[in-house]
Amino acid sequence: MGTADELMAIERELALGRGDVYARVLHDDAVVVVPGAVLNRPECVAAMDGSPGWDEVDLGEPRLARSACTATVVYTFTGVRGGATYRATLASTYTRDDAGDWRLLVHQQTPQDGPRRHAVPGPSQINLVVADVARSGEFYRDLGWDVGEPVDPHAEIRFDGLSVELDEHSSVAFWNSGSPDDDAAATLLSIHLDSREAVDALWSRMTGLGHESRQRPFDAFFGSRFAVLADPDGHQVGLLSPRSDEHRSDPPQRAPV
Repeated sequence: MGTADELMAIERELALGRGDVYARVLHDDAVVVVPGAVLNRPECVAAMDGSPGWDEVDLGEPRLARSACTATVVYTFTGVRGGATYRATLASTYTRDDAGDWRLLVHQQTPQDGPRRHAVPGPSQINLVVADVARSGEFYRDLGWDVGEPVDPHAEIRFDGLSVELDEHSSVAFWNSGSPDDDAAATLLSIHLDSREAVDALWSRMTGLGHESRQRPFDAFFGSRFAVLADPDGHQVGLLSPRSDEHRSDPPQRAPV
């Protein structure tokens, strides 16, 4: 068996995500670089013990680079867990220990997931028709967004690559003659927060300020902590945590009142 085959056999074993395997393979001075973290050996072992494994994995053809005392394999990795797919380029550098066994010295992951390909460009602007720009602006400021000062019943909220614009009913005829007279109906803008606790905290703060709740926080069937607020005109704003397999349920149940 060649060196690349030996190392890829170890990589496939590590892909199972079990802490005991990492404890056996990692060098005492190992450094593991994953999205958002740089881990030493004990931290990596603990992280693997606390993480769910992949449902499916695919390891691409490796490229091998050797020196006198190390060997590095670089390859593409695809992991599937539930409805999520993770793609990355992985690089693992090994060295042999005194017994001649390969020990993982440095591991780095470079995520490859980017925007999905679409037949037309994605949205760069969302216009919300409101009754009172100043009143709606206060709602979104309370939410934590930087709302520009209203100009001619219009205000803008700028993000990287996206603008959310507030327009009073009186101005809509100037740019959309076919706009219906209905209120905000079921339109929903969702904000992705960084934790389940953040969903509850932001919902509690907003409702404590007197803003309307359409859905109290709960563990949704798709694995996220989820809640829905409504702005003064009835536009719905969803608060969404990262998904967790532990909190998924099937079949879906009606959201609690």
